Amino acid sequence: MYRDANLLKLAKGEKCLLQVADDCLGDEGSTTVAAHSNLMTHGKGKGLKAEDCYTVWSCYRCHSNFDQGGVYSREEKADLFSAAMLRQIEEWRKIATTPTLRPWKVEAARNALDYLINLYREDTNHG
Repeated sequence: MYRDANLLKLAKGEKCLLQVADDCLGDEGSTTVAAHSNLMTHGKGKGLKAEDCYTVWSCYRCHSNFDQGGVYSREEKADLFSAAMLRQIEEWRKIATTPTLRPWKVEAARNALDYLINLYREDTNHG
């Protein structure tokens, strides 16, 4: 199970990447957290959060709308989260390749990307 408190800390003050609420706070950043996937394929289970590498930066409004809104089907949620994950991966890539940032930030982003790449390689080699 991939856990990294520093990866979760990267969300603080960042723009919302989930972008599902009509009243999304956008790049305001004061309520942004790393919102975990609700998909079982990402490690979500009863009483268990998905792995930290399956998080996207989300403002309070989008996070609440997505988790408790009840307006999206399971398929819609999967599609919306996948689109947000692509935006998240791009942000982590920017952080991982910016050596002027604090080392813990660069390391957290690199570690998450490396972990996801290794998961992808395992999946493609076994399927």
